[in-house]
Amino acid sequence: MWIFYKHLPKNVTLKEIQSVTIKGARSSWSPMAILKKPKIKRTKIIRIRDLQKDSVEYHAIVQINPTSVTDTIIENLDGRTVNGLYLRPHRYQRRFANRDRRNMQNDVQQSDERRKSDRRRDNLITRVMAID
Repeated sequence: MWIFYKHLPKNVTLKEIQSVTIKGARSSWSPMAILKKPKIKRTKIIRIRDLQKDSVEYHAIVQINPTSVTDTIIENLDGRTVNGLYLRPHRYQRRFANRDRRNMQNDVQQSDERRKSDRRRDNLITRVMAID
């Protein structure tokens, strides 16, 4: 399971993200979280530059095993400040263009589609800053 941390400071490091994620797995009220030690398989820090607004955002994606620990991590870290990082983690869903229902040719008319337009922002430059 992947956890997505959005709107991080510019100088955040991979080790900070990983240590915060491990701290989030420890729950003060549940001894079960201690028994299920999470292992971080992969961490990425992503820089997104919006050309229209001339702004830069930093986000992180962390892959955790076992997946049962991710809900505990999200609950424990949501809205908290850890090591100077204000965290708003949530589950990350990987989406692929070839599986997009809006692009598939169906017999259903387009007027029945709830999401007629694409919600993604235009003119974005995405760059992976660090991978572990």
